[in-house]
Amino acid sequence: MAKKILLIDDDPDFIEINKTILESGGYVTDTAGSSAEALAKIRANEYDLVIIDLIMEELDSGFTIAYNIRDSARTRDWPILMLTSVQEKTGFSFDLAKDQAWMKVDDFAAKPLRPAELLQRIAALLRE
Repeated sequence: MAKKILLIDDDPDFIEINKTILESGGYVTDTAGSSAEALAKIRANEYDLVIIDLIMEELDSGFTIAYNIRDSARTRDWPILMLTSVQEKTGFSFDLAKDQAWMKVDDFAAKPLRPAELLQRIAALLRE
């Protein structure tokens, strides 16, 4: 059975491109274009992995979503991959090894990722 991924980003072009990549990799993909839509889908559905943009309505929207996932017993074990252009936009960078405890994500990468690298990171998080 194909793994189900929720792809959250406020950029419709990014969503469309990455949904195509994920589906070509054999994944079932659901999408959300805002934090509110993402949180509603998280409450109503089951996912094997969540991909979150950091900067959407607010500079920390992705962290809000990640914290909500980790705060629920039903969803806390879902792997989270954060993809963001925060460094390009703000000059601020994160070090996953140092910041993972408060970031609440399992992997972090700068946008854009090459399709092969995206699929590789997902496979590693899903332990495929």
